[in-house]
Parts: sequence; C-alpha cells; structure tokens
Amino acid sequence: MPDGSGHMQPYLDQALEGSGSFAGAGTDWVDALRRDGAHAYGLHGLPKRRDEYWRYTNLNALADEQFRLSDGAPAIGLPSLPHKLVAELATYRVVVVNGRLRPDLCALGELPDDVLVSGLEDMLTAAPARLEPYLGKIIRLNDMPMAALNTAFLNDGMVMFVGDGIVLDKPVHLISITAPGADAMMVQPRHLVVMGKDTTATLIETHITTEGESSFNNIVSELHLDEGANLNHFVFQEESKTTVHLSGTAVAMAAKTTYDSFVLQSGAAIGRSEIRAYMNGPGSDCRLDGVYLATDKQVVDNTTFVEHAAPECRSRQVYKGVLDGQSRGVFQGKVHVMRDAQKTDGHQLSRALLLSPRAEIDARPELEIYADDVKCSHGATAGELDEDLMFYLLSRGIPREQARRMLIEAFLSEAIAEIPLEQVAEDFTTHVRQWLVDNVDAHAGQDAT
Repeated sequence: MPDGSGHMQPYLDQALEGSGSFAGAGTDWVDALRRDGAHAYGLHGLPKRRDEYWRYTNLNALADEQFRLSDGAPAIGLPSLPHKLVAELATYRVVVVNGRLRPDLCALGELPDDVLVSGLEDMLTAAPARLEPYLGKIIRLNDMPMAALNTAFLNDGMVMFVGDGIVLDKPVHLISITAPGADAMMVQPRHLVVMGKDTTATLIETHITTEGESSFNNIVSELHLDEGANLNHFVFQEESKTTVHLSGTAVAMAAKTTYDSFVLQSGAAIGRSEIRAYMNGPGSDCRLDGVYLATDKQVVDNTTFVEHAAPECRSRQVYKGVLDGQSRGVFQGKVHVMRDAQKTDGHQLSRALLLSPRAEIDARPELEIYADDVKCSHGATAGELDEDLMFYLLSRGIPREQARRMLIEAFLSEAIAEIPLEQVAEDFTTHVRQWLVDNVDAHAGQDAT
C-alpha cells in the first residue's frame, strides 16, 4: 500500500459500499470501469507533493476531514447566480445539485433533432450501450488520480450528444450547485459531451455553493470531438471558501476540430482546473485561456497538458491571475509534441500580478518536443503593479482605489477579450470589477495610509 494509504481508504470504502446501488450496476463494462477507477486510485491515493502534477497543491484538507458522499439532491430552488448569464443570455439550462441532475430545474425547451441532453444516471440505466464507446475512453486513470476516484463513484452528471452537422442555436448552460447542509459532503459528478462531425456548440458551466458545511467537489468531464467539430467551453467557478473544487477535463480532438476553453476562477479554498487535450487529428486548433482571482489563503491551480499527436495542429494557452493576501496561484502547462506531429504551432504564457508581498505564484511552463519542424514557445512572468503607471494616473487626479482597479482590469482584459461570445465576456468583466471592489479596494486604502 502506498504512503498515505490511510487517507484514501475512507473514500474507497464509500465507493465500494455504494457501487451496487449506482446506476448501471450489473452491466459488465460499467462495473469494470468503476473497478478500474478504484484500482487506480488505490495505487496512488490522494496526490502528494512528490507527484509531478501536484507538487504545488496540497490536498491535506481532504485527509483532515471526513467527507461523506452526497445521498441525493435536496429540494432546493434555483438560487440567484453571481452573474447575469441566466437573465440576459438565452440558453438550454441544465441544473445539477450535489452531483445529481435535477430535471425540474432544467429548461431545455425544444432541442433540435439529433441533439440529446440527459442525465448520466438515466442513460446508464436505460441506454448504457450508447455510452460504452465514449465513457471512460479518454481519461488516463494513472495520470489523473482524482479522476480515478471520480470513476469509482461513477453515477450521475450531464450527457450531451450532438449529431452530425448540427449547429446548436443556443449555448448549453450547465449550472452545478453544491448544497452541503449540516455535514461535510463530497460530490462526484461525471459529464460526457459527444460532438458529431461538422458540429458547433457552446457549453457554459457555472459552479456555486449554498450555505453549509465544507464540501469537496470532484468533477470530471470527457469531451469527444469528431472531425470538423467546434466546441466553445466557458467555466465560471465561484464556490465558497469552505470548498475544495477539483475539475478534470479530458478532450479528444479528431481532424480539423476546434476546442476553445476559458476558465474564470475566483472561489473555493482550493480551486484546481486540470485540462488535458489530445490532438489526434491533423489541422486542429486548441485554445486554453483563463483568469484567476485569489485573496486570503486561497489556492488557485491551473494545470494543462496538450498532446500534439498529429501534424499541422495549433495550440494556444494564456492564463492571467491576480493574487492578494496570502493566496497562491499555480500554473503548470505542458505541451507534448510527438514525433509525427510535424508543423506544430504551440504557445503558452502565464502572467501573474501580485498585490501583496505575501502572495505567491508557482509557474512551470514546459515543452517536450520530439518532432523537428515545429514552432513552440512558452513564458511566465510575475510582478507588482507598475508604479510609474500608478503615479501617472494619480497625477491626473484619479483616486488611488480607482487607479488600482483600472490597472488590474487592464491587465486582465487582454485575456477576457479573447472570449468569442460577447455576453460571456461582458459578464466575466463585470464579475472581475465587482471582485476588485469587494477584495482589493480595502488594501488600496491601507496602502495609502
């Protein structure tokens, strides 16, 4: 048994106890998938700092508290969301509460023909054969131990199938609500998106938490993009500071596909977004961007892995963060170019703005290249607000608080401007501005004294 096995056993015990009642139990391939997840997690346990992709993020909080698996979705209504997407943007709404789909809160309207949006639990029960070619096929369990744990608990989440040639007229908005109640609780939702040939869709995710005890959210998404598919994927995470939020996304990209992702993180005590994109077909384009905002003792981790396995593919990664208080940001980005992936174009950049001398950024961009005809670059910078620019604004009569906000917003706007959906870009900008008012202005006043 690996070091720290005592920390993993309670979670494995819960998975084993519940496996017989999970959806699809008794279906051979589903049972085997859950067993594979439990086995992989049993070998590794909770990630430790000696693990390559976890050296900067400490999960001792999961070992120190006994989280119990949620036993269902409570009868709560749809709370007010922390931005205006629901009110001002027409979407197909999907609501998951404590990892369980809530059909009564969903608003799907008239979906186009050959588009299916459903709960994973329902499909594992009624149509497991349709899931078999896709579910669990991208996740590399030995590389993603928390995804392995999620697989051991495989039960519910969202499933979306988009048939060949479909251009979805509205975004799908997946709202994930964690309602922990009086007990420390964990949720293990699993999402699956299958995009057919020559399809286009937008998926928006919003992650929020209601009042209650601490929670552990371990979310895994598998995205399959067939030839010519295009998926825009926007994620907004503003869970409570009593939450550990771990998100693992794996994307399989066939030829001439486009995957455009943007992640905005400002919540959770520990918030980690891990994206692994496998560019398996030529002529594909992968864009991974993000903005993170942290204060107090928050930890925000953005970890990416982009594998160029086919020629003439392009990837871009730009992550920008603002860190205040004793917060810590993490960027780990790896571009892996395989031998046959000639004419690869890969770029990654991490930039962090430190507003406090106690804030910290750990940046580790990495290139691993086995092809000889490539164009790849990486970079990482960290620094404080430009004092010359601050002086210039102050000299023009702009109050210090306003000048500070202006400089920070300008720093982040370059990344947000890359969001192709205007309403999402506007809402993200609004959230950034409000976060600055709520979390940064007080420090500006202190600095002035």
